[in-house]
Amino acid sequence: MSVDQVARVKCAFSNASVLVHAHLMYGFPTHTVQDTVDALEWVRQLFAHGCIQSGFFHRFACTVHSSVGLGPAAYGITLRPESFHGFARNDAAFDEPTGTDHDTLGQGLKKAVYNFMHGIGLEQDVRRWFDVHVPRPNVARDVIARALHAPPPATSARRRKARGSRGQGNLK
Repeated sequence: MSVDQVARVKCAFSNASVLVHAHLMYGFPTHTVQDTVDALEWVRQLFAHGCIQSGFFHRFACTVHSSVGLGPAAYGITLRPESFHGFARNDAAFDEPTGTDHDTLGQGLKKAVYNFMHGIGLEQDVRRWFDVHVPRPNVARDVIARALHAPPPATSARRRKARGSRGQGNLK
């Protein structure tokens, strides 16, 4: 699903008076600081356009039974060796090639979303929420607005209707 589709669906729910909460994730293996800043810009725009009313950024956790935990090489990560001490072994610490310190971004993401939920800072640069230097977003400031104002893509049913009822025969 594309960002444009997500924006249109979330706004359709919001326009139908359905409260939309976004479960957001940061720190996925191979994600960079730039990826995280870009994600926050998309989220800012979704709040600004009333497409979502609440949200929360969750830090990615690698679980041993997930596709990432079972095949870390496919995600470019290495699991750290751990000895088992306890009831269940679920989370696995890992090292990734980007070297991104995702923990330094978490507080800024939480502050931003909390303020966005209260209508604060929706027109400001998302970098203001971080205590560390982060790059400028690569996401255009109007990407969600353009998605919401673009005509929806034609569905199979609409394409068939537009072509007429070819091949259906004459039913009486």
